[in-house]
Amino acid sequence: MLVIGLPIGISMGIMGFVGLLALRGFGGALTSLFTIPYSSAASWSLSVIPMFVLMGYLTFYSGFAEDAYNTAYKWVGRLPGGIAIATLIGSGFFAAASGSSIAATATLGKMSLPQMQRFNYDTKLSVGCVAIGGTIAAVIPPSIMLVLFGIVTEQSVGRLLIAGIFPGILTVVVYCLLVFVRAKLNPRLAPRGETFPWAERFKSLPGLVGIIVIFGITIGGIYAGIFTPTEAGSLGAFVALVMALAMRRMNGGKFRDSVTETLRVTCSIFLIIIGAYIFIQFLAISRLPIMFGEWIVGLPVPHFVVFIGVVILYLILGMFLEAIGNLLLTVPFIFFAMQALGFDGIWLGVIVVKLIELGMITPPVGLQAFILHGVAPDIPLGDIFKGFVPYFLVDLLVTIPILYIFPQIATFLPSTMGP
Repeated sequence: MLVIGLPIGISMGIMGFVGLLALRGFGGALTSLFTIPYSSAASWSLSVIPMFVLMGYLTFYSGFAEDAYNTAYKWVGRLPGGIAIATLIGSGFFAAASGSSIAATATLGKMSLPQMQRFNYDTKLSVGCVAIGGTIAAVIPPSIMLVLFGIVTEQSVGRLLIAGIFPGILTVVVYCLLVFVRAKLNPRLAPRGETFPWAERFKSLPGLVGIIVIFGITIGGIYAGIFTPTEAGSLGAFVALVMALAMRRMNGGKFRDSVTETLRVTCSIFLIIIGAYIFIQFLAISRLPIMFGEWIVGLPVPHFVVFIGVVILYLILGMFLEAIGNLLLTVPFIFFAMQALGFDGIWLGVIVVKLIELGMITPPVGLQAFILHGVAPDIPLGDIFKGFVPYFLVDLLVTIPILYIFPQIATFLPSTMGP
């Protein structure tokens, strides 16, 4: 059904209904089809999703991402590959107040690509940097992907969001080092940008205040146990709106666009969730995830081999499935099998989201590539995909092994939270 072009939410819903029809008969399947769409969507836990999405679009339309990029550019633009490094740092800051990979890619593409073209940056390095920077929003909280992982697996959403902080920072650092080393070895790839006086650099720092305040209130409140994730999302959206109004960056048109985009994205996500829950009920009745878990546990191979298998599985699926559908389709199988092998559930959530994040840039789906191509239609799509390769490899060969060897990078902060 995916191959012929049906949306993944509808595909999972149909397959779940067919499976329930085979196991429970027409009456049982029809009852599930009648009750699941409401029971799965009308969830207090899921209400955090539209709030995080709204917070991201309010941040986007208020220009906070531009402030973060401009500040980063004034501080690191003079380094080898400085404009690309500023783009990655700006992506990390924007991710801390958005969680929207699409918005991050579109915004930073419009701002940084002309700058990199002005300084004769290599096209593939430039577009790869912008597109991979957008995927950082999948890991750094507030992350919709981590929220969905927590809901499906019944893990603490708050702990998962906090667990994404250090891996997200590590990812940004690794990408920046890659750009710096490549520019140092071959200065023609990414020449140095402008050098700004120290006074102008310090003057740019207030540009980070908006994002830092939003991130501090939402994620700081979750970490301190003051707010639930849902409350934090609501408060974060409210704070973003108040700050945008106070700074005179929000008008009626921008607010309408923020709400409209939030509705569009939320409806798309919830369609996938409804279809996934129909499919998950079929899996639960069939006991397929349990049998799969028992089979995995019984394999006469080291746990590391199973982990490598999971990595390969997600890299392959990422070529054909969009991110949220990929997560909801696979987690019921993968999570319980890996947990039975002794892998920590919070750590596993970060790893799965990072692997799905890599899938967001792999062809032929590669949503990030198409978003960037829409921003810069003069750049061939093939060049955009080729530009991903170094970032993809360094993430796969550096970040994932580091997180496997040192799981405390993801689990330390959640372990310090209260009950």
